[in-house]
Amino acid sequence: MHENDVRQRLVQAVGSTRATAWCQTPDMTSNPAWYVYSQLAALYREIPEVRPPDGGEDAAAALSESGHWQLAQRLQRDTLALNDHYVRVDITDDQEPSTRLIPPDLVEVVTHPLRPSQPLSVKEWIPDPETQNKWVKLNVDPRNRIYVALDDRGNDVSDRILGGNFSGENYPWVINEQAVLPYVAYHSSMTGYPLDPYSGREVFEGALQLGVLYSFFQHTVRNVAWAQRYILGAEPLGMDVEEEGEGRRAEVEADPATLLALRPLEDIQGQPMIGQWSSPVDPSTLLASIERYERRITEMALGQVGVSRRESDVRSAMSLAVSRESQRQAQRAYEPVFRRSDLRLLRLVSGLMGGPTSGWRINYKSIPRDAAEMAAEMDRMSKLIEAGLLDRVSAYQQLHPGLSRQEAEKAIEEIAKINRAYAA
Repeated sequence: MHENDVRQRLVQAVGSTRATAWCQTPDMTSNPAWYVYSQLAALYREIPEVRPPDGGEDAAAALSESGHWQLAQRLQRDTLALNDHYVRVDITDDQEPSTRLIPPDLVEVVTHPLRPSQPLSVKEWIPDPETQNKWVKLNVDPRNRIYVALDDRGNDVSDRILGGNFSGENYPWVINEQAVLPYVAYHSSMTGYPLDPYSGREVFEGALQLGVLYSFFQHTVRNVAWAQRYILGAEPLGMDVEEEGEGRRAEVEADPATLLALRPLEDIQGQPMIGQWSSPVDPSTLLASIERYERRITEMALGQVGVSRRESDVRSAMSLAVSRESQRQAQRAYEPVFRRSDLRLLRLVSGLMGGPTSGWRINYKSIPRDAAEMAAEMDRMSKLIEAGLLDRVSAYQQLHPGLSRQEAEKAIEEIAKINRAYAA
């Protein structure tokens, strides 16, 4: 959420004159979209366990050392918020992978009608490095080995932007003599479409509206602290004349720390009167109403994930938090769709570095349970095992998500072997 977006919404709501009177800078202290999606993006809280095939160890280590898995936390947050996101992969001259996040509003993609989740070609807009108020379009199409940079008039500026001609035989992304696309698409859910720009927009509409409401709250607090005053039959002394454009205005400093001198008007009979208008709204009542609206937006953003109250004040939107168990449920729900893209990314990085492109696996680490949660889970599993409703291998898989049954059996056998050795 950007300041200009909130300012435009404020002008749309009350007009430019009143918006300027309310505040010079709109209030941006409440952003339920950022708050909720940051909590739900828990898949990369801990670096996932990448299991490379033989010969892929160097590529896996290089990707980890490049900081990609730390960047992936932001990737998931923005993917959940925007529904789609893209990652571009480049290999530096030092044979190190570099990944860059690209929001969906800066790309135009062409996809196969039967496989719309991953693009066949991409047009990406980047700022012109020499003229920041202009854009350059990068056109990448491996089907025809095209990689060019075009300016806003459609002229080829590849020499200036890219440093040379990279189309045809110079196409830079090739795996096993096959040109590939250096972009990987990430989606919050599989929709059957390349992009999903409209789902969940209500959360952002509500966040912008909260910027308007909290800006009005600031205006109300200021009015209550410095109420509108009036004078009948008198005028202040020592007024200065200010000229603005074609108009002239007389003004005097009126601050609680100064003494205001008045004199009666010559054509007024009787005693002058001084008073002030009371505020039409109580700030605490207004704030409570805004917080209830904020809570409603937060609840809508959380959706079906599940919430738990962190505070007893039910009026506060921040008293809602995604519980740890609900975060683990969100991890399991988002894991398949993100795993698909992560494996594509691993295969792409490895192939561009000359490594294997098949046999890659990745396991995500669940959010650790606290002592109480762990004790309750162990008690539940022990009772199920004793009742004959759960075997030890399945229980081990539940404690270690991502393991295959064969791997779980091997781990249990190793544990039993070690225990027998030390028991003897």
